[in-house]
Amino acid sequence: MFNRFVVRLTALSALLLGFNVSALYFLLVVLLLNTHHREIFGW
Repeated sequence: MFNRFVVRLTALSALLLGFNVSALYFLLVVLLLNTHHREIFGW
């Protein structure tokens, strides 16, 4: 019972951490596109 709880807690925290890291990388990409759109797109 306790072992199953620890596994679920670890999986949930890893999922939330992965989502937060992905969102952080997404925010970084959006910021990079906003600041360097002339070099990337040419306009």
